Amino acid sequence: LLDSFQSFFIETSRIADDHIVANGWPKDRLNYPVAMAAFFNLFRRFRACEILDIKGYPLDDYALMRDIKDRSFLLAGVARNLITFPGIIGAPASPVKDGADYKKRTRNRKDTEHLVTNEFMGKTSGLAGDVQDDLKVWDDFFHLEMHGGGISLSQELTELSKGRLLQIGPSVVQDAYFLYINRSTELGWMVTRLLPYLQINAGEFGANWEAKRQILDESFRHMVEGLSNLGKRLGGSFITMMDTEFSFRQPFHYFEADGSGA
Repeated sequence: LLDSFQSFFIETSRIADDHIVANGWPKDRLNYPVAMAAFFNLFRRFRACEILDIKGYPLDDYALMRDIKDRSFLLAGVARNLITFPGIIGAPASPVKDGADYKKRTRNRKDTEHLVTNEFMGKTSGLAGDVQDDLKVWDDFFHLEMHGGGISLSQELTELSKGRLLQIGPSVVQDAYFLYINRSTELGWMVTRLLPYLQINAGEFGANWEAKRQILDESFRHMVEGLSNLGKRLGGSFITMMDTEFSFRQPFHYFEADGSGA
């Protein structure tokens, strides 16, 4: 499934490139080049995670996936017109002095991230309290590995408690690979929902492209449902978020976000 997702992501990127070569950059969509760059960078980060997993470093890519999660939420925020592309980088409304500019951008960017997180999975999302709690735990685990390698350390200590010697090199802990598979499935589903935003006009990538995207969407749903069927409450909570928060206005294609949907 992840191979199919990456192939489809590449296909989508090439189609978008071909449209620009044929028609030029859209003059009335000033931030469309930013959108393309954001998606292309997102693919490279996803691919970097996949390579790390293949090489035997699943929790190192887990740390990187925190960035994929954050970027996906921000792109979804733009696609729902909650924020703007300048807002993602924290651009101030008016120029300020150099030192103050950096601080202002940092504060603006953090405020934007908090707004989007709350809108999609937090206190302003409208999701039930238990769903918010599950998603908060899901979010916290990305932070736990990113800052201090908390999951990695816990797994290594578990191995020691079982009388197993630690080793330098690729991980042999099966649970580490399960974590990668589960999280990459969820993030892949989020990105699959976002890809239509690369279309400058409705249906521009064609019926065949949309049919493939629908198959990927359904396949990711099936994978996440598997978690729920195993008694993992997160599976159902994640599906709830996808169905309520990662559903975009139809027809879904690129538009210049002005943040008025916030």
